[in-house]
Amino acid sequence: MDTFLTLKQLQELLRQNNIFPRKELGQNFLIDRNIRDKILSFAEITKDDICMEIGPGLGALTGSLVEKAGFVYAVEKDKKIADILKKRFAGISSIRIEEKDFLELDWDSLGFKNKIKIIGNLPYYIASPILFELLKFRQYWKMAVVMIPEDVATRIVAKSGEKNFGLLSVVFALLTSCSVCHRIPGSVFYPETEIKSVAMKILPESKIKIQVKNHKILWSFLPGLFIQRRKNILNVLNKSFRIDKKTALSILEKLQIEPTLRSHQLKLDEVVKIAEQMAKIKEIEKCNLTSSEKKVK
Repeated sequence: MDTFLTLKQLQELLRQNNIFPRKELGQNFLIDRNIRDKILSFAEITKDDICMEIGPGLGALTGSLVEKAGFVYAVEKDKKIADILKKRFAGISSIRIEEKDFLELDWDSLGFKNKIKIIGNLPYYIASPILFELLKFRQYWKMAVVMIPEDVATRIVAKSGEKNFGLLSVVFALLTSCSVCHRIPGSVFYPETEIKSVAMKILPESKIKIQVKNHKILWSFLPGLFIQRRKNILNVLNKSFRIDKKTALSILEKLQIEPTLRSHQLKLDEVVKIAEQMAKIKEIEKCNLTSSEKKVK
């Protein structure tokens, strides 16, 4: 079923329901059929697929998803919009509309028997948290095609040595394969946005690309390497992790990493090695502190 709305139809539906697009929720509705069709083509949806749509809005993609997929699980945070969607899809058993914040989903209780496909026009203000949430639960999905701000996509696909190489680049490089499929101007949305978007395809990797001894420790220490981007890596270790410079220098020498490099100049494997070394140092400090406390007692 085609639930795509022209600009006039969209504006009228919003007026009838006394809805004003909320900038703080990133409510920009897609009004270009060609972009709609491109997004769906990148996802290669068949009747064997279960799709989750993040932020379906008023259904620009949703109707076509219902036609192409075996089942659609649509997650919409705004109650008024979710109610409109429920009316538009009333009586159709192949879709479930969930009025919920995507970041509050209980993935373990959703009951998907097979890995699903993720589709969505992600709200600009919360695109990065949503992407990190997808990575956290990547065991549940096999492909994501999402519209995100171009600057976020640039940081995701940045390579070592590029100024945008950072935490997003490292995490996505380790856990996924990503590609920018299409660039999208702000004029295809209502209200029109000054922010340029891209359609990005994300494929989760079954195994992390670089051997890691402790994943939990790695994720906890990675952010600290990119907080002070203007400082060289020696000073980053000193300031972010409170490691004295002599110890920090010995760590870098052991790893054969030039201490004058900035974080964005590090290679992917070097980032992982430094994070693991920081974890070891902090674990030793913790053990020493515990031993001291026991002696005092």
